[in-house]
Amino acid sequence: MKIFQEEPILKAGFTYRELGALIVAIFFATPILIAFSIGLIRIFFETISLLIMVNKGELLFLKENGQSLGMVFFFITMAAYIFLSLPALINKRFNKKIIFFSCVFGGLSLLIGIITTPISSFLVESYIEKRGYTRCDYYSGRGFNPMDYYVFDSKYCVSAVSVLKSEAFPWFEEMNKKGEVDYDEFLLKVEQWKAESPFFEDE
Repeated sequence: MKIFQEEPILKAGFTYRELGALIVAIFFATPILIAFSIGLIRIFFETISLLIMVNKGELLFLKENGQSLGMVFFFITMAAYIFLSLPALINKRFNKKIIFFSCVFGGLSLLIGIITTPISSFLVESYIEKRGYTRCDYYSGRGFNPMDYYVFDSKYCVSAVSVLKSEAFPWFEEMNKKGEVDYDEFLLKVEQWKAESPFFEDE
């Protein structure tokens, strides 16, 4: 079975529009998909690592991105597109059977990802909450695909910090590394951040 079709993508007398579409597909869309795929894999393993630390009780504060476990199926879809685009570098295209099965495989992976993304998010959130963590809406993201933030004790969920996250989150990371946090110290920090923030100048 021949791997490539006989006809090239660009034939004699091709138009600049055809050439432009090919260049966009190879040198613009493909690199973006590769970067996005790498990001998906990275977030996937970060989530696995986070769940392991949660199970061991090693975190006090954490960002949850459970949907990444389901979204990893999108990587297969993008990999199928990247695979099919490679022959274009030599002005070729795969034979119709390879294209068909790659499209079916990529399409099924996309469908599975769409289904499993919300499911994985729900399962990860349930897992975290069963281990005593509380979701803090003040610290969580907004809009499409928000990243939820959890605290080990609900008293650390303070509304004022919703506009002080750039100061609070690094401090939370320090406390995670330290393995302990003092509530009075936290309250003092909040007051310090408020004093330094333009959002609280009128208070």
